[in-house]
Amino acid sequence: MFNFGKEPEQRSFDLVPVGNYEVFIERAEERPTSKGRLQLSIMLRIRDDIQQACQNRILFLNIFQKTPEKLTDADRQVGNYNYSHLYHLLDVTGILTSGKEFEDMNDICRLLIGKEIRVTVHHEVWNGKTSEKIDQLRGVHESEPDIPVSGGQPLTPAYGAPSASQAKTAQSPAYAPPAPSVPPVSSGLDDFKSPADDDDFPF
Repeated sequence: MFNFGKEPEQRSFDLVPVGNYEVFIERAEERPTSKGRLQLSIMLRIRDDIQQACQNRILFLNIFQKTPEKLTDADRQVGNYNYSHLYHLLDVTGILTSGKEFEDMNDICRLLIGKEIRVTVHHEVWNGKTSEKIDQLRGVHESEPDIPVSGGQPLTPAYGAPSASQAKTAQSPAYAPPAPSVPPVSSGLDDFKSPADDDDFPF
């Protein structure tokens, strides 16, 4: 017997506060957008094995294919995705240390699962709704920069300071530099496409 005499409880989904978090990639897959392009859709989970706020909360990160008029030669080498964004993701996760050629996006997704990174969360308003936006990606062994927010106040890290071994590792990056045949890649990934930028919502 199915009894629907009681209304379901209304759950409130508070935003993950602005700040820095250590996360791991729980899911990565290639999915179509409503505009007919593809996106690399990544689900991040805030780690619960270190001391930080919002443990086990979920964040989302998307890297989109570019529209034809915006494509560069470098973008075409990686399935029409934003080359700089994709390169930086593979860089901070350490995947580029083992090679720079991959069969397809499924190959990349398989390698991304379980990788740990640091992210910076900001809030943005789109169509009257406030949502989380990931503005920075860093390797877990990188030293922590001061990241300004509105009002000029730096963000306070949500996790503990790196250990001595992590700090030592940060002095000798293990990732490969960009190949000389492609455009230079910025060291910080502060311009990931948001739903507003691509005219497309992530899910």
